[in-house]
Amino acid sequence: MRRALVLAALAAIVFQFTGVLPACVPAEGRVFVDSVGREVEIPDEIVAVAPSGPLAQIALYTLAPDRLAGVAADFSQEAAGYIDDKYMALPRFGQFYGKNVTLNMEALIAAAPQAIVDVGEPKGSIREDMDALQNQLGIPTVFVRATLDTLPDAYAMLGELLGEKERAEALSRRAESILAHAESVSEDLKDGERARVYLAMGKAGLNTNARGSFHAEVLDRVGVLNVADVQPDSKGAGSAVSLEQILLWKPEFILAETEEVRRQILKDPTWSDIEAVQKGRVYRIPNNPYSFIASPPSVNRLLGIIWLGHLAYPEQYTSELKDDVVEFFKLFYSIELSDGQYGEIMKGAL
Repeated sequence: MRRALVLAALAAIVFQFTGVLPACVPAEGRVFVDSVGREVEIPDEIVAVAPSGPLAQIALYTLAPDRLAGVAADFSQEAAGYIDDKYMALPRFGQFYGKNVTLNMEALIAAAPQAIVDVGEPKGSIREDMDALQNQLGIPTVFVRATLDTLPDAYAMLGELLGEKERAEALSRRAESILAHAESVSEDLKDGERARVYLAMGKAGLNTNARGSFHAEVLDRVGVLNVADVQPDSKGAGSAVSLEQILLWKPEFILAETEEVRRQILKDPTWSDIEAVQKGRVYRIPNNPYSFIASPPSVNRLLGIIWLGHLAYPEQYTSELKDDVVEFFKLFYSIELSDGQYGEIMKGAL
């Protein structure tokens, strides 16, 4: 800790006069090869790591929460009462990389992380981007590819990076089993057996994540038919659709982004001709401590696969949903859910 403070102080002095953080090469280190083949020199033991953005934050929190030197974004209000206060109070660095860079250099220097981790789908320029970030900040920076398909491998790589191989293996195995079961169920379904699902987003429920879009990937994996066959929205707000389109799509299930949208759909007579409304199959997407479907599109989507699988295909998802959710929270989030908390999380979602 003393050495880290000294390095941080030196870095602050150099940054004050040059505008660039110096590279702090560890006295004892090892070479880590990241997902795009970059060889990065890192300390033998990493006890403080910084996530580059929200996706990395969730992955690191689920694997090794006590290694987090800070967070890219504050935990949501929905996380309060579930995630330990000490993690809620971690310093915020902001986002290091991507479209919305909000890096707080002062907070980063004060926390003195030994490595920065970026997680997600690699862009074509990812090697150059990671090298530039590492050179700019003077902190070892690694990239770990993590999509739904590669989550098991991502945990294995993060476990090697942080010396958490045993826990990483447990998370990897569970992720793999969730994905494998969903794939098996989906492959066995005939086209006419696929449940028709609409994602209701926005204040009126008339925005949605289009079929095949990154943010609707959970629906594809479960094997339901996302009825919104429209052009994906590139800004992340969801594609705008009309109620007339939804009526023609005839969804059997509606997944509402918020409780307010769910209630509005159920009480608004203009929605009453839709099968999902008539049969009471309008559900709120759970969002404690993160959305089960997409926001952000990280590890939390595994829980969305479990939840939606139970809703759409109860004959194929024969375990108890409560047992699955409680087990997931304990394994991935290190949270022991009480009956009351489970009820709160799943309110309007069953």
